[in-house]
Amino acid sequence: MLRFNTTRNFAALFSGSATRTLLIWVAVAILSGLAAIVAWRWTVKAADRVTHTLIVQQELTKWLSAAQDLQNGQLGYLLTKDSRFLKPYEAAKGSVVLIHNDLIRLVGGHVAQAALMQAIHETMKEQIAAIEKTLATAGGADFSSQAFVDDSGIEIMDRLRNQISAAKQQEQILFNQRLRQFQSQSSWLLAAMLATLLACAALALVALIRERQRVAALELTALTLRSTNRSLEERVNARTEELAIERDRAEAERERAEALLRDVTHRIGNTLALVVGFINLHIRHTSDPKSLKTLTGARDRIHAIASAQRRINVVNDLELVRIDTLIRAVLDDVVEAAGEDRILLSVDVPPLLASAQVATSLCVLTQEFVVNSFKHAFGENDTGQVSVCLKRNGPAGAELVVEDDGSGWEGALDQMAGAEKAASDPEHPSEGLGTKIAALLTRQFSGTISYEQARPGSVRPGTRVMIRLSELILSDPDSIPEKSREEVSPSAL
Repeated sequence: MLRFNTTRNFAALFSGSATRTLLIWVAVAILSGLAAIVAWRWTVKAADRVTHTLIVQQELTKWLSAAQDLQNGQLGYLLTKDSRFLKPYEAAKGSVVLIHNDLIRLVGGHVAQAALMQAIHETMKEQIAAIEKTLATAGGADFSSQAFVDDSGIEIMDRLRNQISAAKQQEQILFNQRLRQFQSQSSWLLAAMLATLLACAALALVALIRERQRVAALELTALTLRSTNRSLEERVNARTEELAIERDRAEAERERAEALLRDVTHRIGNTLALVVGFINLHIRHTSDPKSLKTLTGARDRIHAIASAQRRINVVNDLELVRIDTLIRAVLDDVVEAAGEDRILLSVDVPPLLASAQVATSLCVLTQEFVVNSFKHAFGENDTGQVSVCLKRNGPAGAELVVEDDGSGWEGALDQMAGAEKAASDPEHPSEGLGTKIAALLTRQFSGTISYEQARPGSVRPGTRVMIRLSELILSDPDSIPEKSREEVSPSAL
């Protein structure tokens, strides 16, 4: 038990550690990822600002190139009077406005740059106005020199170059600042990514160590379980072998005891049969009626006990026998010994179980009343019927009824009073031996005996004897195991 508890504690510990490690890993990964994302966004913004500066410088260069195209178109037309030179002039003139609009959009958030762009645009408009004036003045004149190019156009062009150069210089300063900012933020991004990678690597190493520890603990647990299982299997096998040996020994002892019991039972039956034979010898050599009656009664009772003993075959641990087949067999022997073929005997006993001692007592008690009916209920040449019925009265208790259809027992009331008196005082000397024996057997089960006419008012009213046995315990064959039911089956009797 201690080993299993230790194993569960280890498993719980490593499970909790793995959970904490996973949570820390996820938290560090999320934080590192967020830092990397923030640094990346900063870097992207810095790169956008650098790109913005380069675009502004490119637009300024395009603006200066457009101004030069304006001047070149003017000079070409003045020198050659060729209108084809006006096409580049017109194209440059249209692009000036577009470039101005683009630059205003690009630098709209920077006031100083927007003011500078507006100043350049004003200068550019002065240049276009001066060129337009020159072209209008030189409408139809023929000349081959720069007579119409005044100094104001040159001055405007120089001022325009200076303004664009100043704007480019300002943008260059911004470019340098933004480039340094971009490089710094790139370094931070690289550091964040490296930190994320290092954190992931460290957590992976920790997870690997934890996993190895867990695997080692599981291997140790598995080894402990295998060892415990082997020990338990060895103990179970040893115990199984011991139980098998003990079972075989117990089975042998049981078989020996059963064989001894059968032999003893058979010997008792044979001994009682020998006693019955001796009593028969005495009966044949006895002329005294009283002695003859006493010997005959003793012979019948001993014969009933011997008959029951010969047929009892207790071969189960519960020591139970089937009383239905036992009572039938004993009464058949009684009928055979009495030689009463003119009297029909019917037995109604359900298939119930009782101990051997109880069954023997019940057989002797039944035999007493059946023999009594044979002797007193019918005349020498009368025919009739005697019925025996046994039924249970609840879990404990039964009722035995012996009934005949004879001429009726004149001394039934006296016999009933004598039976009750004998049951309360078995040593009473004035009652018959049969009555005393019946009373003693009935008292064994806290019972009572009562008599009544079976068919009052008839020519042959008969006699019904009711023996109520309050403490007679009978068992149902379904309440014992299948093997025991087979052992107490009727075929065993």
